[in-house]
Amino acid sequence: MRETAHRCDHAGVRPLRILAIAGPAVLLACATPGRRSTAPESPLAARVEGPGLLFEVLYSGVDAREVPRIEQGLLTAGARVARWGSFREGVYVHLLPDHASLEDAVDRHGYPWLRAWAFGDQVLLQSPRSWNGEAQDDDVVELLTHELTHALMYQLMQPATSPPWATEEPPLWFREGMASVTADQGRRRLSAEELAAWVANHPGIDLLRPDAELYRAQKDAVYGAAHRAFDLLVRLAGEDSVRQVLQRVSGGAGFSDAFRTVTGYALDDFEHEALRSGFDPRVIRFTTATGAGGP
Repeated sequence: MRETAHRCDHAGVRPLRILAIAGPAVLLACATPGRRSTAPESPLAARVEGPGLLFEVLYSGVDAREVPRIEQGLLTAGARVARWGSFREGVYVHLLPDHASLEDAVDRHGYPWLRAWAFGDQVLLQSPRSWNGEAQDDDVVELLTHELTHALMYQLMQPATSPPWATEEPPLWFREGMASVTADQGRRRLSAEELAAWVANHPGIDLLRPDAELYRAQKDAVYGAAHRAFDLLVRLAGEDSVRQVLQRVSGGAGFSDAFRTVTGYALDDFEHEALRSGFDPRVIRFTTATGAGGP
């Protein structure tokens, strides 16, 4: 269960709480809203604080040399994700020693490209020491930006009162697209032309609503479509629309209702047009906006 915390520390976010944690792309990652059990809590910890930021890195001695750049990476990444809003509580970062430990922690196996997993109040991170090839500092910052975007999104959507979580989670393209765009990962994603060719060669498969197997086996196409769809949303409706959607969900609205009210587009219509148009705003064919728009 989540504890209710009413006071804020000097950084402007809720203080980190004592967690009972037991078991829960290249630079890619995933996210879920609530906390699961993870590997036993590491014996070493380092606190990282900045304006509106509060993190605690939990690690084992073998990864002590990784901690300084992770600390700096968190501060850099935290400043980048602030474009969407402010963290409401601190975030734990669990540094796991290798890929097998990460897959065990999130109970997902056969994902060799996975490097991290995020929740609203914690990030599970495979130690950069164990990534394939030498992990550069910029790579660490990029992945942390992706993960902290997930964590912030979930915090911003969290209702102030029970129930503790919204009943309708955003579709994968919104979650992963928001993280990918914030981390500026477009160069790693398939282009709109490559995605159009993929869709043409796989009729009847919806990249924006992938099932688990499609997500696991076709991550390049899935993440590429997510990035292009979210970028299209921002180009059509603006960044503030994203903030307003999250705010309305926090206020109790379902995601699809909030999306339609703020953007004027039905969620299904937007997804259909994003794929049909090849993510090109010049050929979008919305006949008329619906909904009242944001305040």
